[in-house]
Amino acid sequence: MSQPAQRLAKLALLFAAILFSATAFLTLDWFHSAAIRRHASKSIDQPDLCQVRDPVRHHAFKPNCATVDYWGADAYKLFTNSLGFRDEKIRDVPLADTRPRILILGDSFTEGKLAWNKSYVGRIAAQLPQYDFLNGGVDGYSPSNYLNTTRMVLDQGVQIDEVIVFLDNSAVQLEAAFYRDIDGSGAVAGIERERQRSATSWYVKFRRTVSSHFMLTGHLFRLFDRIQPTLVRHGFYRLPGDTFGDPFDMEFSAWTYRPVNESDAFPAGYAPLGVAGGIAKEKVKMTLLWEELAKRNIPISVVVYPHLAQLVHDTPDSRQVRIWRQWCEGKCKRFVSVFPEFYAAKEQCPPTQPGCWYSTLFVFGDIHFSAAGNALVADAVVKDLAATPPVKAHETSAQTESSQALGTHE
Repeated sequence: MSQPAQRLAKLALLFAAILFSATAFLTLDWFHSAAIRRHASKSIDQPDLCQVRDPVRHHAFKPNCATVDYWGADAYKLFTNSLGFRDEKIRDVPLADTRPRILILGDSFTEGKLAWNKSYVGRIAAQLPQYDFLNGGVDGYSPSNYLNTTRMVLDQGVQIDEVIVFLDNSAVQLEAAFYRDIDGSGAVAGIERERQRSATSWYVKFRRTVSSHFMLTGHLFRLFDRIQPTLVRHGFYRLPGDTFGDPFDMEFSAWTYRPVNESDAFPAGYAPLGVAGGIAKEKVKMTLLWEELAKRNIPISVVVYPHLAQLVHDTPDSRQVRIWRQWCEGKCKRFVSVFPEFYAAKEQCPPTQPGCWYSTLFVFGDIHFSAAGNALVADAVVKDLAATPPVKAHETSAQTESSQALGTHE
């Protein structure tokens, strides 16, 4: 046999050996994974989660509930009080408090996807014990639910002295494509699951399928995950996304800096209302909230903070900031933008690692703030509350009535 023929035969033998080994590995992997899935389906206990369906707000927390919640690789204790709000511990909330009481509204960032003392609401409450803070934030909430949550609190006779709304960038898509009013009461329902359109990329779908049926092979994909932090630190802002897409350019974050999909359903797009319709609906619900509070002499305040994608593609004077700064004129006691603090932290990264801010301020692989990111938000809000302290609403009302009476007497 000639030398070229021998070389070709060796290559064919090597290829056959590799093919046989790969086939054997995948076959064993498949049987091994199937056995694990069968065992897991028999042994998994459903945790006693605190979140339940709600006929008015779509979903809410059970009152006086305790559980261990999970977010990514983190596990943390979650408690709710008698109002069904996340709290430091289970407690009965009295109708009145001698301290000024502040109702905080928001979504998952405000709920806090980490331990209470590391969340920005927990930090604010710890730094300002002279006020009573009620955390009405729940994952997936938007202005429709901020209005409903406030109405629930007021209808129960709970006295509040200020409302601070942490307005999230994703609320535009939620109002445009997810929530719809059931009737004139303000109660909302969400889009049915079968009508939702996932923004998951083909690569993530492929990885998910492989990992489900070939668990050992799935570990090979996770080897790539180990180099992702290094890539991000060096400014390669891209990660494999899940239902909502790439965290660095999610559709629900992107409406402030690029055109988005307004024809597909949630979460892939903004249909049926579109971006303009979502913004308009947000403003309507926020204005209704302001009007109901104004009747009771309760001031409203707004805090805005950046999404992960905005720190990559947007500016500190984002469209989101401009919209709510303008809305607040003549309505808000305080308007706080935490955009400058996050952009300043980003600028502190060295030129050799321009993306170092991500692993510092965010949970890696996610859009939610880490403990350090929560601290940035808390510090900005605490500073503003110290500069313009909250007061009891009835005291402000009494002062106003006294001034009016004095003016009439004169």
